[in-house]
Amino acid sequence: MAFDFTGKVIVITGGASGIGAATARATAASGARVAVLDVNDELGQAVADEHENITFYHADVADHDETTTAIAKIVDRTGRLDGLVCCAIVQPLIPVIDMTPDRLRRVLAINVEGVFWACKAAAPVMMRQQSGSIVLFVSGTAEMGKPNSSPYTASKGAVAGFAHTFAKEVQPYGVRVNMLRPGIIDTPQFRGSNPDADYTTLDKPEDVVGPAMFLLSDFATMTNSLLTREGSVPKSPAQVTV
Repeated sequence: MAFDFTGKVIVITGGASGIGAATARATAASGARVAVLDVNDELGQAVADEHENITFYHADVADHDETTTAIAKIVDRTGRLDGLVCCAIVQPLIPVIDMTPDRLRRVLAINVEGVFWACKAAAPVMMRQQSGSIVLFVSGTAEMGKPNSSPYTASKGAVAGFAHTFAKEVQPYGVRVNMLRPGIIDTPQFRGSNPDADYTTLDKPEDVVGPAMFLLSDFATMTNSLLTREGSVPKSPAQVTV
């Protein structure tokens, strides 16, 4: 692997599937002790069973107490926290005119409050260490819009605003906060909100691992920055005939 995370401890919310699971596998293979937080016990434990460096913790990131308790347990067992990757999201297809208070609150609770609570729990540990990297996922839909996805697009705009402010709060303590815009990726959440998409043309969660690991690594010395990944070269490039 290109990155060496030996001795590092990394927490990944929403790590039971999609980009979170792919990042958990890659960072564990690179030497990190990885804690996967998710509400899906079956998938979360399955990811943990794949590698001795991965441990699963049940936690609903929308719940302040559950998230705080899970991260406290991780720090108590490992003694440190070097990386936080916030992948937990929901992306339902709901037009504005069909929105209900409960549906809106649930999306914002997971996508926005979940980021708040995970960062709030992780930051004091990293600040004491005077080191650490936090990776938050944002989306171009927050700028361009997408029909029937108003809660999701609003939540991603909120996360971007949060990231800019939070990065400045923890920067004096040596903690980095950066955003990653992964592009269109074939994940369970994307399939649920895009049932008619051509999945054969989409990038996979593993295609996002490199940028995420870069931001977690010591090579990424910047903070309050956005790494945008909008596409990839084909696996079998076309041949040029001259």
